[in-house]
Amino acid sequence: MGSTFGTRVEIRKFDGKNFSLCKEMMQYVLIIQTQVEAIQHSEKPASMSPEEWRSIHKFSHSTIWMHLAENVYFSMAKEMTTFSLWEKLQDVYEKKSSSSKLIQIRQLFNMKMKETDATTSDINTFSQVLSELSSQGINFEEEVKALALLSSLPASWEVFCTSFANNCPKLNLDETIRQVEED
Repeated sequence: MGSTFGTRVEIRKFDGKNFSLCKEMMQYVLIIQTQVEAIQHSEKPASMSPEEWRSIHKFSHSTIWMHLAENVYFSMAKEMTTFSLWEKLQDVYEKKSSSSKLIQIRQLFNMKMKETDATTSDINTFSQVLSELSSQGINFEEEVKALALLSSLPASWEVFCTSFANNCPKLNLDETIRQVEED
């Protein structure tokens, strides 16, 4: 997808998971393409000509539609303006219900990396769940995040986990990730 500066931006299609990340990335794409006004205003800003507004609306609407997976696309099909599409996506996928939070908490604390999995991929999944929880207002102290990550490591990492926890007076997630990736 091109912008006024000739930059090509790629983001994966939003499939209903991790809306907070998708939302942030989509906003960046719209900013780069100078189309962000369409998600910020339901009506044409006074400073903009009708032609300019139609153009921004058309391109921003298309940009968002092109980045929706089929299951999300069809559930949003009735939304005809960029603003209403953006509002509907937020209403549906930025759920801050207790059940949504419970599902993510369970996912975080029940996460168990497999011996055969790439550690980096698992750490990315772990970080994604933390990001989703944070977007819903649930934040943990650094030490709790680090301990949750250590507890998700496979049984073969038990000596590493115990040694690392014993040698760190105050655990933090970044240092724990660094050590796990180095090991």
